[in-house]
Amino acid sequence: MDKRAVISFITLSLLCNININSFAAVKPDRQEANTQMMPSETYTAMQRLVEYGIVKLPAGCRNVRDANFDRHEMAILALQAMKRIGMDEKGLVGGNRDYHLTGYKETLVLKETLNQELKDMGMEQEHLLDDLSASSEAGELKRNENRKYKVSAELRYNYVKNTGSKRWDWNDSRLRARVFLEARINDDWHAFGMLEANKHFLHQHGEDDWLEDKRLYVRGITGDTVVTAGWYGYMIGEGNIFDSSVGGATANFGSPVNYEITAARTKAHGNMVSGNAVMTDGPVSYGGGLHYFSDDDWGNNRRTIWHAFYNHRVAQDLGLGAMYIGSDQADKDGRKHGFVGSVSIGKLKSWKSGSDELDFKYYYQPRGTYVAHTMSGLADSMDGFSGPAVMYHRTLFPNVVLNLEYYWLKELTTRDKARTWWTDVTCYF
Repeated sequence: MDKRAVISFITLSLLCNININSFAAVKPDRQEANTQMMPSETYTAMQRLVEYGIVKLPAGCRNVRDANFDRHEMAILALQAMKRIGMDEKGLVGGNRDYHLTGYKETLVLKETLNQELKDMGMEQEHLLDDLSASSEAGELKRNENRKYKVSAELRYNYVKNTGSKRWDWNDSRLRARVFLEARINDDWHAFGMLEANKHFLHQHGEDDWLEDKRLYVRGITGDTVVTAGWYGYMIGEGNIFDSSVGGATANFGSPVNYEITAARTKAHGNMVSGNAVMTDGPVSYGGGLHYFSDDDWGNNRRTIWHAFYNHRVAQDLGLGAMYIGSDQADKDGRKHGFVGSVSIGKLKSWKSGSDELDFKYYYQPRGTYVAHTMSGLADSMDGFSGPAVMYHRTLFPNVVLNLEYYWLKELTTRDKARTWWTDVTCYF
């Protein structure tokens, strides 16, 4: 790492430490009684409330299921939902059961499932998880402003070094800043935006693109369907198939099986259509999907990819996963079937100091089984790949996360080696 990269890393660390006092407070340690599993409809209801804009997740947390909240934490989020829609301890809003009110049915499910935890907290508790609502003394104008707009940010410094074949003998040092915007359109629809700026410190990348990625989209409820439309981030197969920005629309519907249909255009000017189905039953989730991609500017040929997966949270801090991925496009040696196996120990919570997670993965993916891989390794530069990877994540301070990753891969067609070491520090505001 050169002197400029070192100086940038030190500067970032100072910025993160300066802002520690403004981060969300550390939540109380979990109790044994709070580690019990919850019905799948509890997670589905909470995720819907997040998509409606009624519940705000902690900084850095984008998905309810992946956060692995315990019962105490889910109860705090349920309190947040009750407060936002005006539900009392009897489950009434304005003295009535208003099933037409957005979020009412989902909040009622949470209240009934977590009733004992809510009773233990008095149902009037004000220390809601990462709550941004105005104080009771704030004027009406300020309260309206807080209901309509929200701004958050993410600052990351990373260093990556690749070794092995001379084809991939390069490294990079980068500072990335992202600003996330949210605006309430009405009770059912919200608008979202994201701007990204990057500064590279090593000569391999030449001039910086200060708007390398940007997103603008709306998300809302139509009947029982959640619709996302515009230019947004999209992931398929946990990122093992696709992870990038797209322009199009996604519809999510159904319970207990959640269906997802997407039609969009990728950053590489290719077309894609994707269909997924996911079933969650307590600690187990499984499902699959079928995905079509046209030719694009990244050199990907037209292909159809399908996948199936099974994930099991064996214990609170142990998860196992397996994914099969197939394609109608074979490589020159006829390979067109792949798989990814994973083991996860612990669970990172970006808002909880000292929480950590250790992940092990093994990949075997011919080139036809992915279009834009999510890994920090060299998959997108290889003609198919196989090999292990290990990732360690730790919350240094509330909303300050250290990530370490190492990939030990081989290209399937040439057997060339590709080693990648990645490290970053990410701050959420």
